Amino acid sequence: MSGIDRRAALGTLGLGLAAGALPLPGRAAGAMAEEPALEPELEIVDPHFHLRDFPDPEAAGERYLAQDFADDIARSGHRIAGSVFIECGIMYDAAGAHAARSLGETRYVGELAEAHRGSGLASGIVAKVDLTRTDGLEALLARHDEAAGGHLRGVRNSIATASFAPLAGIHNNPKLLQDKALREGVTLLGRKGLIFESWLFHPQMDELADLATACADTTIVLEHLGCPLGLGPYAGKLDTTFAEWRPAMARLAQCPNIVTKIGGLGPFMGQMAGPETTSISLAHDWKPWIETAIELFGPQRCMFESNWPANRPASTYGQIWNAFKLVTRDLSRNERAALFSSTARSIYGI
Repeated sequence: MSGIDRRAALGTLGLGLAAGALPLPGRAAGAMAEEPALEPELEIVDPHFHLRDFPDPEAAGERYLAQDFADDIARSGHRIAGSVFIECGIMYDAAGAHAARSLGETRYVGELAEAHRGSGLASGIVAKVDLTRTDGLEALLARHDEAAGGHLRGVRNSIATASFAPLAGIHNNPKLLQDKALREGVTLLGRKGLIFESWLFHPQMDELADLATACADTTIVLEHLGCPLGLGPYAGKLDTTFAEWRPAMARLAQCPNIVTKIGGLGPFMGQMAGPETTSISLAHDWKPWIETAIELFGPQRCMFESNWPANRPASTYGQIWNAFKLVTRDLSRNERAALFSSTARSIYGI
């Protein structure tokens, strides 16, 4: 699915950038007062953020530039020592072969990373490359590596989709992870020391376990804890979701080449920011999911993420990190260091 189509599908959640997106959530948390940072000295590497700079000045949707991210970090008061940009299908080249257009996004972020070297902006880049290509994939990966200016760390191909609105149609190939060509591409990533990331929803998690078994020499990142759902038929039924999600997480944890990002919770669970939203309320809501992930994977295979600004419908940037700190305050210093920075540094070579 193209970046434009994906944004259109997500627009109904206030997460996308299409005309007609819900007007409130995109800026709701940005308008909320930021909380003082808890433990501001604790080092954080944020392994999941996006930028939105549309080539078309008339494009519908809210821009989110490097300076906006820097401002949100400064406003939060948290010590963000590094960050990883995750592809979002926006800053593409307008011309050229379709498979190579995502080079525009990689180049855009690579140039920003070089210009801001030492600041922690885009310490790593996860690009969009069609891994089902049977010809020229290795050469295309080399072009992305060059465009990233030495910051390329992996590739994301996502399969997140569901049979119900508003999530139907986000991706047009729900069987992607079973594709033989895709698996050959994932295996190639491992040979090149690159990771594979895939965004999916919790009913699709078993497919990632099958992929991990087939591609055992490639490090695979599970984003957003498998994105447990609280929308559509799952609305108001998070207990049901948890009962489905936990055994699927346990199976993934048995695959030693899978690590998980803890974050991205909120919008897809049906949670939106309101005047009552605080880091305390978020910690209360997210604690069962976070503690289960840490129990199953261990801190060395878990890393906290902001998923910013996509998670802005649910909170401020600072509230996310405060909530994570509250949930983990009883863990050891080494365990917290892994969760907040060292796992991300290890996985992304930061």
